[in-house]
Amino acid sequence: MSVEVGGIYVAGVSTRVANQVCQELGSVNGDVDFDDYVVDLCFMTYVEGGLGADYAAGVGIRPGMVGRTQRRFIINLEVPPGMADRQAYATWITQALTTAAEIVRDVLPRRSKKYPAERLAAEVLALRERWISHIR
Repeated sequence: MSVEVGGIYVAGVSTRVANQVCQELGSVNGDVDFDDYVVDLCFMTYVEGGLGADYAAGVGIRPGMVGRTQRRFIINLEVPPGMADRQAYATWITQALTTAAEIVRDVLPRRSKKYPAERLAAEVLALRERWISHIR
């Protein structure tokens, strides 16, 4: 697997469900081969107008750093605060993984031709399919 699921999770009552669902995605993802090129999905939770908002609010889903030595391409994903329940977060993650795959396909070829962009995008979409099966 060449997709890492991690993030910056702010601990709080209002972020508990978001954090749990993001960590659940990490479990579905499985082990990562860090000897390969890696797409690092950095999910960021925060309390609206409070803890963590200064670094996460307004980020959306966008490309981050492309590592030359570590061979990691980071995609930052702002987890919207205050969603209704687990299912709402699970649906959002499904959509976010589609967007992440599009970013891999669009951005990596322009930033580093060494990265196997199509294969990495396919792995993000494969994670999306496993996630969909998991949440059903």
